[in-house]
Amino acid sequence: MTTEATESPKLLQDTINFNAARGEGDADVLHRAQIWFLKQVMGATDVPVAPNLEEQRKMLPILEGYAKAMILCASGDGELADEEREYILGYVANCGATFELIEELRTLNPADLNPAQLMAMTERPGLFTHALIYYAIKAADGDDVLHESEVMVVTMMAQVLGVEASTVQELVELHKEEKAFHERKMRLLFPNGHPWSAKWARKLSSNPPAEE
Repeated sequence: MTTEATESPKLLQDTINFNAARGEGDADVLHRAQIWFLKQVMGATDVPVAPNLEEQRKMLPILEGYAKAMILCASGDGELADEEREYILGYVANCGATFELIEELRTLNPADLNPAQLMAMTERPGLFTHALIYYAIKAADGDDVLHESEVMVVTMMAQVLGVEASTVQELVELHKEEKAFHERKMRLLFPNGHPWSAKWARKLSSNPPAEE
């Protein structure tokens, strides 16, 4: 009696067709933007580059659960501000989200979300956990106000994922440091005010660079 060896299930990314036709038009531009974002912002320096956007999206089966978890965390103060939702929509769009996912997220009610179900939507649990927590913190601060209740929700979700509260606080501090660095950068890049941002015009006038 012989038994056949059972193959382990393939990851979705293993089904990428690298011989597929190259993308054209706006879809190709979006594909290039996605690759740039994954490499320069998300640190995926060795991400396999597929011939087109549709095939490239197979790298990110976690994206739907990831995005919805961000919405859940950012609504920790009881509501999701427009700025917070727009941050999440922009983030997942850069990651390569489909139009259908963006439209779903646009009207999604955070109260309908279940944290355990969201994290079960990934093929590789835990691999992106710390990044999820960090970008959830950034999304929660999308309206320029990071409420303690929002940090508490992020902390509770982090503990479900096996991440200690002390690590969440480190990520909060990292976000604050990065935010302060970004403001300093804006002051140096646009010392006379930003041409397309009333927000930065106000910040720059109220926080002039220190004299040396």
